[in-house]
Amino acid sequence: MSRRYSTIIFVPHARAKFRKLRMSHRVLFSVLSFVATSLCLSTFFSYQYFTTLSQTQELSKLRRENRELEVANEQFSRSVESLRTQIHSVEEKTRKLAIIAGVPTLDAGAAGGVGGIRLNEPFPASAQRDEVDKMSFDSRRLTEDLNLLERKLTERSKILSSIPSIVPVRGILTDGFGGRRDPFTRERSTHAAIDISAPSGQPVRVPADGTVIEAKWANGYGNVVFVLHGADGYTNGYTTRYAHLSKFNVKPGQRVQRGAVIGFVGSTGRSTGPHLHYEVRLNNNPVNPLEYILDAF
Repeated sequence: MSRRYSTIIFVPHARAKFRKLRMSHRVLFSVLSFVATSLCLSTFFSYQYFTTLSQTQELSKLRRENRELEVANEQFSRSVESLRTQIHSVEEKTRKLAIIAGVPTLDAGAAGGVGGIRLNEPFPASAQRDEVDKMSFDSRRLTEDLNLLERKLTERSKILSSIPSIVPVRGILTDGFGGRRDPFTRERSTHAAIDISAPSGQPVRVPADGTVIEAKWANGYGNVVFVLHGADGYTNGYTTRYAHLSKFNVKPGQRVQRGAVIGFVGSTGRSTGPHLHYEVRLNNNPVNPLEYILDAF
């Protein structure tokens, strides 16, 4: 059987002669097969190369992101530990404030322990996330405790500021509370106050917050000031009296705060010389002022 041939004509530019290439069909098929195979292999290897290169770059990116996540996780763990330490510190200070406020010691476990697991959690569980949940709970509890302590301390500060706890004038204690001899008649009598001898004109200061209810002349007392103690509508049953004043520095109805000058030492009324007659009453019953004065003589 005769072979079949094909002629390939090359047409050059300009005036060059035509080129003819006579090739059998078998050779032509072989050449075409080789070219096609080469193209396929070239395409395949190129695809593999670029795919591998892309995967290598993606792997490098994932490794880099993994290192960054590890660093971030370490920083997060340190932050969690730091916050836990701070919360413990605040808890300790809160317990001390509770004692000052007169609130029973705050106990985190007083209400009983409860717990549970997360349902339908979209993120993987971790010890750090559990710790964050605990700190969030502790933070809310501390906020509630501090709000309670703020109210209690405000109430207690009103009470403390309304108790006559400082001496109204500096001087010499010349007569105490209780039984004594009347300085004019020398008869046995009861003295429902203390007498503090001081120079005439020395300022007399109110020992607690309150409201002036009287500033007048009264038999025996001379110039006297009566103060009802309390703050912001709160009264605690304490009243104080300051007698024998040379003059007043307040008016009835006037609000006064601890340390305010309400008058001046004198010797008006039934008095043998300049001094302050100082009374403290609880629910209108005389009590010893020295039991309340923190900076006593």
